[in-house]
Amino acid sequence: MRILHLAKYYWPRSGGMERVVQGLAEGVAERGHEAEVVAVTAFGDPRPGQRRRAAVTRAWSFAPVGSQELAPGYVRAAWKRADVIHLHHPNSLADVAYALRPSLAPLVVTQHADYPSFKYWLPSKYALWSAEAIVVPSRAHIALSRELRGFENKVEVIPFGIDERRWELVPPPPPGNPPRALFIGRLMAYKGVDFLLRALELVPDVRLDIVGSGPELHRLQTLSRALAVEDRVKWWGEYPDEDLPRRMADADFLVLPSVSVQEMFGMVLLEAMAAGRPVITTAVPSGVREVNLAGTTGLEVPIRDVGALAEAMRTLAGDARLRERLGRAGRERVRQRFTVTAMVDAHLELYRRVRGPKGVR
Repeated sequence: MRILHLAKYYWPRSGGMERVVQGLAEGVAERGHEAEVVAVTAFGDPRPGQRRRAAVTRAWSFAPVGSQELAPGYVRAAWKRADVIHLHHPNSLADVAYALRPSLAPLVVTQHADYPSFKYWLPSKYALWSAEAIVVPSRAHIALSRELRGFENKVEVIPFGIDERRWELVPPPPPGNPPRALFIGRLMAYKGVDFLLRALELVPDVRLDIVGSGPELHRLQTLSRALAVEDRVKWWGEYPDEDLPRRMADADFLVLPSVSVQEMFGMVLLEAMAAGRPVITTAVPSGVREVNLAGTTGLEVPIRDVGALAEAMRTLAGDARLRERLGRAGRERVRQRFTVTAMVDAHLELYRRVRGPKGVR
């Protein structure tokens, strides 16, 4: 089969959606199928580096327009021969490209998240209406998505997965150092990093690594100075995906202090769990709660509760046996449910099903 992925960005841009698309594209290519990805690139993006198994066509973006990219070449780049087209939402460029594309190839849509604004809904609705199947990674996605209302009969749950072997090589944190927490993600308001910094103020023995950048960066750095915790916070900025295991190696546990259901899944949780690190999450009613089993693979605290978050950090920082037990359970949960192998196998079966007896298009 020839699978065409219409994505927003692709490796080496690092993010949850990008990791999923990369895992799918390279996974089906490893199994002898053809995979091609159409994605946006812009000035300042990291260079792709070594060649990957999946072919990639990159459309140049002249500028971001809100949460979207001005990349007219994307529409032309998306006109590729395909047996199955796999469109990843939210991505208005891909919606428009699909609507303008003369093709009978069946469409699969992965609903990573809803669009932030109603103005993108028209092309999005057309893609969802046209899709043979809509994939979500958790049951919570079905309940929370406004855009999927009326399309529930097309929805299939296929959990996202990672290459757990990469993270199993991460060594335990160096002994004798102060306990170290880790946050990895885009610095957006919904990530709740301001609450993490306020909790850090209450746990003076803990150090914090923050990996990522975004519109909240300068405000958060100002807050860290105001809270007098700046000497315990290391700001790493955007970090190459291939080097993230180095940061995980220094961490005793990972914190994802999200404050809204915009945090729909949390791929970084899988990576931390695969590395044997316990995680702390908030009680957002999204796929996050289907990844981290509170009390088994990590701890869960109420949303925006600084005191509870500080207490959870204090608990993990002071109990090595608990960290080991939770980390071991997290690693096993990833192996059983969230591997890239399982994700790719389930998608290949779906691709075969949506093609049906019609053959190559």
